[in-house]
Amino acid sequence: MEFLYWLESIRNPILDTLMLISTEFGNELLFIVAGLLMFWCIDKKQGYYVLLAGFFGVYLNQFLKITCRIPRPWVKDPSFTIVESAREAATGYSFPSGHTQCATGVYGSIARSHRNWIVRTVSVAILVTVAFSRMYLGVHTPLDVLVSLGIGLFFVFALYPILDKAFTSHLGMLALFAFCTLFGLANLLF
Repeated sequence: MEFLYWLESIRNPILDTLMLISTEFGNELLFIVAGLLMFWCIDKKQGYYVLLAGFFGVYLNQFLKITCRIPRPWVKDPSFTIVESAREAATGYSFPSGHTQCATGVYGSIARSHRNWIVRTVSVAILVTVAFSRMYLGVHTPLDVLVSLGIGLFFVFALYPILDKAFTSHLGMLALFAFCTLFGLANLLF
């Protein structure tokens, strides 16, 4: 909480606005839109990659939220204040950060699959900015954000070779999507 209190002490209207804009780059709808744009406009394989990294990350994130049920920082410590305009989107439990995980899945997979260093640098910068914005706004703790980064990076690096092999085989893609369906159903039943 000390770090969050320090961030609270440096808040100002300009930074508040910048962080509110930055945090939107981690919106969960983003991985769907980004993945579909990649799929239709750039490269089908990369589109699948972004969609799957987001899909698995969101489901694991929601599973952990429901299982751990850790309250938001201002609920844990009522003397802590958040940027009020961030409260509306900060519903549910705190751990782990869905915005951070989503940003890591989307921008991490873009950085992982591109050779262009400018694309990689911009993707990583957006990812880090989203993670920081969640703490700055006061809606997540550093633990929430670090675990989400770990979840996102795990799927970014684990899915790349799996998708690479599956993409060369029709049966491999069917198996991957069957696993996605089972994973989603198991999470839904939970």
